[in-house]
Parts: sequence; C-alpha cells; structure tokens
Amino acid sequence: MRQTAARRATVPGLALLASLVLLGSCTTQSGDTIIVNGLDCGLVRADMAGNWVVTFIADSATTVNCDNPPQNGATVSESAGTVVYANAVAFPGPSGASFNANAFGPNARPNELMASVEADSCLALVQLWQETAHGWVQCIGTLDRQTRLISSVCDAIDLDTNSDGAADVACDLSHSLLASIGTP
Repeated sequence: MRQTAARRATVPGLALLASLVLLGSCTTQSGDTIIVNGLDCGLVRADMAGNWVVTFIADSATTVNCDNPPQNGATVSESAGTVVYANAVAFPGPSGASFNANAFGPNARPNELMASVEADSCLALVQLWQETAHGWVQCIGTLDRQTRLISSVCDAIDLDTNSDGAADVACDLSHSLLASIGTP
C-alpha cells in the first residue's frame, strides 16, 4: 500500500518538473518583456500613457439585444471627426496580463476613454463615452505597435440609464461602427 501511494505522489511531481523544463525551453527575454512561445507584442505600461486620438467614420446604429429590453431601438450616432482624449493615465490591469488607461474627453468626464490592451497579444478593448446615447461605445481591435493604431470595430454599448456614472444596461448594436484609435 505504501509503495503505491509513494508512486502516485511521484508522478505529479515528475509531470511538474517536465512542464517547467519545456516552459524554460520556450522562453526568451527581449527588452522589458519575457516572451513565452512567441506570444508577446512588446507592450509596456508607458505605451498607454498620454494622448489617445479617435477618428470615427460617420454612421448610426440602433441598440439591440439589450439586457433591459425597453432600451432596444435607441439610436447611437457617430459623426465623422477626430477626438483627442488627453493625458490618459495608464496602470496595470487588475485581473490579467494587461494594461489599462482612462482619460478625459470633450465632455470633461474622467472616464470618457477606458481602454484595456492585453500585454501578450495587443488585443484591445476601448470604451468611448457617447454623450447623446449616454453610454460607452465598445470597440475591439488589435494594437499595431509600429503604427500606434488600433483599427477597431465598435459593436456594443453600455448605457448609463440612471446618470450615476456607471454602466447599467448592456446592448449590442444593429451593425458595427468603425473607428481608428491612435495610442500615445
């Protein structure tokens, strides 16, 4: 009996050791980051701090699939133009390997731009305050660190229906809005 229990304890230990050896063989160091299996876009916190520049293509969509059905059918319009979100504050993401940024925009709200970019893949979720709809349009794309641009598709909105400064209704958009997002 004792020999079987000892053997069972040894198998997970050997598996852990083999995993660490394999991980070490797939790991390299490059500047500020450690690259595991080639998965690292080189993002550092400083890449997110500063002025963000967002340009929308003029378009309108309606809210659909809202988690509060009476909010379905609201119009979300973006006019063609560029908005600068000045002096974004960047900080590590609280729940993963990402960096976040918040910035003021033309409506002087502290969180008119809320962005999160994954440090490994540069996949970005950028939320932009839309004053008329009273919510944050959600845009997703991948940061190209060479051009400093995120070509994004904006396909959802979180509404602040009670004006408390927090999202309380999540909706999809009837079709995607397009934006180009420039990072600092």
